[in-house]
Amino acid sequence: KEMHLDRDYELVMTPHVVSEEIYRRTGHLQAYQDVMFPGMEEDGQAFRVRPMNCPGHAMIYKTRTRSYRDLPLRYAELGTVYRYEKSGVLHGLMRVRGFTIDDSHIFVEPDDAEREIVEVFHFGMEWLRSFGFDDFDIYLSTRPDKYVGEISDWDKATSALRTALEKTGVEFGLDEGGGAFYGPKIDVKVKDSLGRLWQCMTIQFDFNLPREERLDIEYTGRDNSPHRPYVVHRALMGSVERFLGVLIEHYGGDFPLWL
Repeated sequence: KEMHLDRDYELVMTPHVVSEEIYRRTGHLQAYQDVMFPGMEEDGQAFRVRPMNCPGHAMIYKTRTRSYRDLPLRYAELGTVYRYEKSGVLHGLMRVRGFTIDDSHIFVEPDDAEREIVEVFHFGMEWLRSFGFDDFDIYLSTRPDKYVGEISDWDKATSALRTALEKTGVEFGLDEGGGAFYGPKIDVKVKDSLGRLWQCMTIQFDFNLPREERLDIEYTGRDNSPHRPYVVHRALMGSVERFLGVLIEHYGGDFPLWL
């Protein structure tokens, strides 16, 4: 909490049960229905237990008119989500059906997105190193076969992530087609004491959520007219449960005294 508050994040809480219509509008229902728990109905309205936190943070953003002076606006939440993973892939703390993401969504002006990504990347690396990890594989994950939005937007977003990574000076590889359906991302995998790779930090670029046909997210620009922000999704641990599992594997259960 201290690390987030020092970086001007606002700590928020959002509901665990959400209107299904919101996920239909964002495109999550169409893309992830096979791993979402079945819907429930009350008073003629369909609901779902949440499989991700971003729509809730977007709804907080939309509670009032926003200006360029408000941006970047950083929401952070330890948000538990629920996904119906097949029984054959469940694995200890590493793959579960209910897990808590150290989630954040940053609403940013397009021209500031690259700088924000660099800052988030440094924050995440500081976080991971504070737990004793010092060996990483870093990937730029690009447009998958199933995607939403215009290719020109994908190209701009991918270029911004690439430039941000280059500015940090780290070595990184390409994961062709490994991006989310709504945008490219940076994935950071940590190596444990046995050299095994585990997915932890992810920084995802989203130009889909703010679109008019999605959640219609706007801010008033310097020219006093409406503009659409970009959304940066990020998690430093990935999920609390998985991160604890990785720590157990990394230290072989023999934690250092400070931990």
